[in-house]
Amino acid sequence: MRKTALLLPIVGIFAYLTLTSSSGGRSGNLTTSGCGSCHGNSATTGITVSFSLDSAGTTVTKYKAGKVYTLKMTGTNSTSSNLSFFGYHMVAVMGSGSTQAGTFGTLPSGTSQHSSGSLTVLGHNMPISPASGTGASGTTYTVSVPWTAPAAGSGTVTVRAALNAVNGDGNDGSSDHWNTGSGTFAELPTTTGVNEAVAAAVSVYPNPVSTNLNIELGTEESEVAVYDLSGKLMAIETNVSGKLSVNAAVWAAGIYQVVVKTNSGTKTVSVAKQ
Repeated sequence: MRKTALLLPIVGIFAYLTLTSSSGGRSGNLTTSGCGSCHGNSATTGITVSFSLDSAGTTVTKYKAGKVYTLKMTGTNSTSSNLSFFGYHMVAVMGSGSTQAGTFGTLPSGTSQHSSGSLTVLGHNMPISPASGTGASGTTYTVSVPWTAPAAGSGTVTVRAALNAVNGDGNDGSSDHWNTGSGTFAELPTTTGVNEAVAAAVSVYPNPVSTNLNIELGTEESEVAVYDLSGKLMAIETNVSGKLSVNAAVWAAGIYQVVVKTNSGTKTVSVAKQ
């Protein structure tokens, strides 16, 4: 049987499918577990799979409903095997369930899509070359696809994939290595006039606060100001990034506005002082 990139499911929310290997890809939903029948019974920890979401050149951890992103899957080979090609299957679902999340745009070379129940499954239609390296340890395998986020109120999106890195020797066997992975992306609240990258980077806690208010920022330099509801300035820091702590112990009980400004946009968070 000809060498291929095979991805088979075992258990989970997706049905078990028994398939033979195929360099042109296979139908079905093959994203929860791997390639045991032809490529070894167990996943290989030396193959890792991760995901990122890109918004106009900025990596984000949350999505805005209806916005178009670039969804990127990255596989890495840290085994001692030389694995010069790969194949994969990938889906995006609501939460931890089996409902399609968003839609995929124009697919890159080597990738096609098919339906499996209500899901759109992306997968290889030919052996795909690495993004970096030639197959040795340190080689990376990537696929980037346009993805339009689902409607408002969809909640957390989970992306799952199975990746099989193969050595191209023409024989199925345990010398090929596979693994699965998943990543989650939370939904940004619907806001007006807030830059998405700023909103995704800023976190203010605890809320309510009694002593120290922690403000986590992105890497972009920011101005952070705190106002009471009368507009009185309670605290201000300029040209800051990373994590900031503000002494809230001296504030009277009530509601305060934390305003974070960067060159990219502004985010305002209401905080209650106990």
